Amino acid sequence: MTTSARDCGQTHLGCGCRGDDRVHEREAHQRSEARAQADALVACPECDRPTPPLQLVTWGNCRACRTAQSRSVQPLRW
Repeated sequence: MTTSARDCGQTHLGCGCRGDDRVHEREAHQRSEARAQADALVACPECDRPTPPLQLVTWGNCRACRTAQSRSVQPLRW
């Protein structure tokens, strides 16, 4: 059974299922595994800095890379 993307209660947590139950289950499993390994640190694929696995599952990179990426798209205006 496929739900619509607005029915997903985890879109605000970064769930990208877009209504597909199989994708939702896979992503939920990845996030739960990453939360279980919260004490471990893994290398960011972009900068090799140690980062919690949940950030990699959610964003695809570490906080520093995510911030740099967002600043390149939407620079701060003073």
